Amino acid sequence: MFQHSDRPARSRRVYRNPCLTTLQRLPALSLATGLTLATAVPAAQGAPAAAEPFKVANIHFETNASACDMGIQIKFDTEGVTRGSVRDPNGHKVYSFRSTAGMRRTGGQTEGFLEGVEPQIPELVSALGCEPSTDEGTLPLADLLDTWPAGNYTFEGQSKESKSSGQAMLTHLIPAGPEVTAPADGTELPAATPVVIDWNPVTEPILPDLGPVNVVGYHVIVEEAGGEVTPSLDVDLSSNESSLTVPSQFLRPATVYRFEVLSTEESGNQTITEGFFCTADVADCVVPD
Repeated sequence: MFQHSDRPARSRRVYRNPCLTTLQRLPALSLATGLTLATAVPAAQGAPAAAEPFKVANIHFETNASACDMGIQIKFDTEGVTRGSVRDPNGHKVYSFRSTAGMRRTGGQTEGFLEGVEPQIPELVSALGCEPSTDEGTLPLADLLDTWPAGNYTFEGQSKESKSSGQAMLTHLIPAGPEVTAPADGTELPAATPVVIDWNPVTEPILPDLGPVNVVGYHVIVEEAGGEVTPSLDVDLSSNESSLTVPSQFLRPATVYRFEVLSTEESGNQTITEGFFCTADVADCVVPD
């Protein structure tokens, strides 16, 4: 950077480089050609590499038909990125992350899963008869859907070596929760025998305006109630199955078990129905708060 000085200028001895003098005598056409080649080579060498596709990029709504709440879930899987973002169809950034310290030095993050707050939806409370709750607040359905517009969501990630990109489609097609036919809530069953969880196939949306739907499978989770870490049974089933047998080896006497049956729409949107049962000799067949 040149700096201004108030000191008087001094005469300088000029050294003429013979090579430079020769270069100055070259025809203008040769100089232009040389410059063209010099700029073209770095451009070709510096062409950016194509972004690697995300191995998994998913965004969907999860709805609880037993509690009448609803929220968004996002999942991704990569080879490793140190920063990333998700943008909605309008280009608005809805999520971003950056790895630091040890996470960054060891290559960054490979997988991510997050879920947003699940407010209770008044329209679902009216339609399904859920008990009103203020634990997560309430939000009109139209406001939730406006906040998360249907369309393609863009996933972007970057590491020192490469960039990653992907897209996932979010829809507003929400399936109904499975109607569980057995066991009824609070049923006390022998611990030494298998328990069969039955439900009716789901063919309709949770609300008429949120269809039509195409349910492609079910997901069932069974676990001991009350406790942060308990044994659990976690099973995916095809769309033509409507029951799951819990083996007797999984069940303990005098224990409360809670379960969830989820219907999965082809877009990835899921809806839960909750239930619970107990094994013989339990002191109180209720789900702990």
